[in-house]
Amino acid sequence: MVIVFALGATVPTRFASDFVLRLGNEGLLLGMLALSVAFLMHQAGLVALGAASMYGGTGLLFAIALSEWNLTPIAAIGVSFLIVVVYATILGALIVRTNPLAFMMLTLAAGEMISHGVLLEGLRGYTGGADGLVVNFKGSIFGMEATDFASPSQFWLLTWTAAWLAGLALWVVGRSRLGSILRAVRENEERMRFSGFGTYLPRLIAYVLVNIVAAVAGLLHVLNAGFVSPESLGLTVSTNTLVAALIGGIGGSVGPIVGGLIFSFAQDEFGARGLTQLLTGIAIVLFIVVFPSGVVGGVWGALRARALGEPSERS
Repeated sequence: MVIVFALGATVPTRFASDFVLRLGNEGLLLGMLALSVAFLMHQAGLVALGAASMYGGTGLLFAIALSEWNLTPIAAIGVSFLIVVVYATILGALIVRTNPLAFMMLTLAAGEMISHGVLLEGLRGYTGGADGLVVNFKGSIFGMEATDFASPSQFWLLTWTAAWLAGLALWVVGRSRLGSILRAVRENEERMRFSGFGTYLPRLIAYVLVNIVAAVAGLLHVLNAGFVSPESLGLTVSTNTLVAALIGGIGGSVGPIVGGLIFSFAQDEFGARGLTQLLTGIAIVLFIVVFPSGVVGGVWGALRARALGEPSERS
């Protein structure tokens, strides 16, 4: 793991162009967002369709805190994260009691309300409306200035590290007592209640945790782009996130991040041919048919079956 981390942090910055690094940065950020969705799906059996509201909402709050509240960059980060965590806690407290289908629709409804709310004319002075907000800050954030965040090579090291830390954190949580309880609740909630386990608080903690990961990705996105728009809060980002998670695989921390990278490069390739939606739809169907457990899950299963001398799942 240490060798892979070191190679991934250094090799792309030496041999890849700025354009490739930009696509890679976008893929890692999408992968982090997909990681948050995949963790909730795999551990708790819950699908969150409003992930973009946390992703874009954190960036928007950061921009508002800088431009309207005149906060320092570090203070703006702290305030935006605090608001997002409080919002996620309140929303989660209301919806984690529901069944998986209702949970999915409620997260979708909440996300759509926020994405359309920022477009209201009465809030245009704060949110910028359909035009969005430009993010300008003076000084440095964790030793990096605005030009450093805009540099593809310097930003790659930051996103690569953030993706690894997020994946490692959720990997540890998945193997902790909390992860065991979440999976047991996913399989049979009623049995867990009869066994004396609380089913409400673990799911609430998991929901807040994954939204913190989504908020980190959203903050990194706005720092890199220097701009936040209503599109970053919309349903398109949420659906792309779900697709990336399914492509890479939801069974671990590596799959969603790999799925984000695949999706980012594929979208660029499809866009160059002018058939983005058509080719994306075909690719999604092929990926799900060929790799029902995701690319990483399929490849890992095949390698493990070959090492053990057993037939793979596909065969």
